[in-house]
Amino acid sequence: MFVEARTRPVLDEICRRLGRSAAEAILLRHHTNAVYAVGDVVVKIAPPGVTLDDLRPVVTVVEWLSDHGFPTVELYPGLDQPFEVSGHVITMWQRLDPANANPVNAAELGTLLRVLHALPAPPIELRRLEPIEGIHRSIATSTILSDEDRQLLRSRLEHLAEAWSRMHFALGEALLQSDPQARNALRRFDGTPVLADWDGASIGPPEWDVATVAVHCRRFAQASPVAFASFTAAYGWDSMKWADFEDLCRLRELKMITTNARKSQSDSVAAREVHRRIAALRSGRDELARWNII
Repeated sequence: MFVEARTRPVLDEICRRLGRSAAEAILLRHHTNAVYAVGDVVVKIAPPGVTLDDLRPVVTVVEWLSDHGFPTVELYPGLDQPFEVSGHVITMWQRLDPANANPVNAAELGTLLRVLHALPAPPIELRRLEPIEGIHRSIATSTILSDEDRQLLRSRLEHLAEAWSRMHFALGEALLQSDPQARNALRRFDGTPVLADWDGASIGPPEWDVATVAVHCRRFAQASPVAFASFTAAYGWDSMKWADFEDLCRLRELKMITTNARKSQSDSVAAREVHRRIAALRSGRDELARWNII
């Protein structure tokens, strides 16, 4: 199981190699990846199954963004990345302002995405955004879903996959961050907002990133419709005038539910939240449901 008891020894070895003390390490997050802060560096430990080839494009994209002056979290200098320790692929990053007293707001996120989506395609091979296949795989491989859950999710996916197949994306294609939201936007010490977490970087319709922001502004307690309005003003495109936007948001929500279902361990806080979201779908009152952050 991918839990802290497994990743702490990996972190100890990384700290030993770098001449740092693991005693000062702070766990920031342990879900998709294990993320630890050690002084001025952030160590990201990937789960089993992630390979060096999976994360080399992430490193290349971040280096390319930095070269183009885009505000991104920076790799920790002086290391050949990614690298492997005890069967886990590691990347290391410069730590940004840990106080987080002034979280990046929706308008700033809109500006960041407007600039990102206007960049030329990076000169590397990146995956194309293909949400349907990933949702199918998550439903099939999750260990926390019942047969009734799978049936419900597959039925919803069938409808949304048909909608996805006929969508006409007015904004063309661009480099996507794929999960732009408050937890993946941080500040440098001078206050500059930057995007972080490029593991899902892909090529696809910018509307996907916009829908992700919309979902967060609808579902989570700290956001609101006013926040999405400020995002829209900064981004410069009114998604509400696009007929397919609601179906795209529902597809984005389904991907969030099923991805977390695949990653969650039984009887965990994350698993309970997944089941709560599925129960709302089953009740028919899903549009009114607020979500808890996993």
